[in-house]
Amino acid sequence: MIAPRPGRGNPVRRRCASLAAMYTETRVPLVCSYDSDADAAYLYLDHPLPAAAVRRVVPFDPADGMSNLDLDADGRVVGLEILGAGRRLPPALLRAIRHPAEEQAGSD
Repeated sequence: MIAPRPGRGNPVRRRCASLAAMYTETRVPLVCSYDSDADAAYLYLDHPLPAAAVRRVVPFDPADGMSNLDLDADGRVVGLEILGAGRRLPPALLRAIRHPAEEQAGSD
């Protein structure tokens, strides 16, 4: 591990702090859907997702096979499918997906 120079602090920590600020300050809306019958959630990383945009599905949870990355023709991740979402996602996110108006009103 590289020791920080005296008086300059830890450069890795400074960079992480600035990345965290970048994400929280831009406030990019997260577009999600949830199918309670299938207990499946979908997080759109490109929205709206054009018809036939998904060219390849890559499972990334080999133990359970419950999560998939959807890739476009250029290999970019355009969405994330999570099966068994009720057990795998934070309850606040599921509430917001199910009842967005109620969740937003409750946060005021």
